[in-house]
Amino acid sequence: MSRTAGQQPHPLQNTVMALPDTCILCLGRPCSGPHHASRMVQQELPPELEWFAALHVRVDLGYLGMKAEYHGEQLAIPTRKPRRSQQHPHPQWSEEQKAANTALRRVRIFIEQAIGGMTRSN
Repeated sequence: MSRTAGQQPHPLQNTVMALPDTCILCLGRPCSGPHHASRMVQQELPPELEWFAALHVRVDLGYLGMKAEYHGEQLAIPTRKPRRSQQHPHPQWSEEQKAANTALRRVRIFIEQAIGGMTRSN
């Protein structure tokens, strides 16, 4: 497939597992092209096995399908903001959803910093 001027190639993407103290535990295989994050995890860690049963897993909104596929009591995914509609022109999160998202965001920032540190050191 030929590319026209101005088109960028797809970047390489990896699945990264890190601890909140910025320690990288696992780096998945690089994938080129438009891959969805939850699909990459399913290819590397088949859902039939209980990978996350005893772990507290925190993911971002790119992994929305994980809750249905993987078993684990401590799988934390942020809540999406409700869609705007004619009945609800200004949807809002509830206070408990805001609190849960804030708590998740405060831990995930350290994990994102570990990923950023990994990409800077190549």
